[in-house]
Amino acid sequence: MKKTFIFIIANLLFINSFAQTNNKIFVADSTTREPVEYASIIFVGTDGGAYTNDKGFFYKPQNVKQIEVSGIGYYSKKVALNKDIDTIFLSPQVYELSEAKVLPANKKRKSVELGYAQKNSIRGVGYCSGDEIAVYIPLDNEENSYRLIKQVIFNIARNFKLDKLDNTSVFKVNFYKITGNKEIGELINTENIVFTSDILKSKPKLDVSKYNVYMPEDGIFVAIEFVGRINFETGAIIGDLMNHILPSVRVSWEIPNTIVYEKRKFRKSKNGWQRVDKDYDVLKGLKQSYKDLKVYKDLKEDEYYTPLFSIVLE
Repeated sequence: MKKTFIFIIANLLFINSFAQTNNKIFVADSTTREPVEYASIIFVGTDGGAYTNDKGFFYKPQNVKQIEVSGIGYYSKKVALNKDIDTIFLSPQVYELSEAKVLPANKKRKSVELGYAQKNSIRGVGYCSGDEIAVYIPLDNEENSYRLIKQVIFNIARNFKLDKLDNTSVFKVNFYKITGNKEIGELINTENIVFTSDILKSKPKLDVSKYNVYMPEDGIFVAIEFVGRINFETGAIIGDLMNHILPSVRVSWEIPNTIVYEKRKFRKSKNGWQRVDKDYDVLKGLKQSYKDLKVYKDLKEDEYYTPLFSIVLE
């Protein structure tokens, strides 16, 4: 009970760092002056962070001297906060696109689902604002390479207590390359792929076809980035460090040899990518967090941790 109380107080302080000030800061494109949507704001030197909303603004945090601002398609920028700052400009990043490989257009091919979303599991895990979890999905057939990724499917663990809250969560879908030594590589999508929790079902099929992401010949990492909850009064994104960001995802420990990476952007000690598919520290953390649920008590050190994501190729 004491530990729970401390977590609640810490979370309230995190949220109140935004609620107690009306100082908006806009993040804009330095060339077009258009707002940069869902840019991430890291509080340098401490745990915590924020995102801009769909209008490009966030509220200035209290007791934070420096932030690092980054967004897809822009160079990141460190900014010292002062009382006069109200706008931050990000410089657009120029991408060098690799030569596209186009396959001959024969007869229309059937859609193909690759990944793990159809696996059965009763275990679910929640994530916090600024967290990102990425699962490698290999290619099952050479003929499926360079096909358009039409949909992303997440096997959702419904959190009925959280579903009753009067709020909407925002999350992103990201795609990453895999490197030669099986590490998570550079981001493939060059713009935000944003969804809200209003559309979530047990296995939602999210249409990503308009973003023109194609299946690489060596497979792809599919990721969820957990942004935050929408404050309906101000329109700002509320950061939350207590697993209150939807979707809660189902996970399995029964799929061998998976590759899973995790990043906790707003935790200064864990803000880089870390491989967690067979990381016993993750397992111990889950056992501690869910110690009253017997579905976690039988987990063993040599089992693989796999969030249940899939993609559909067109």
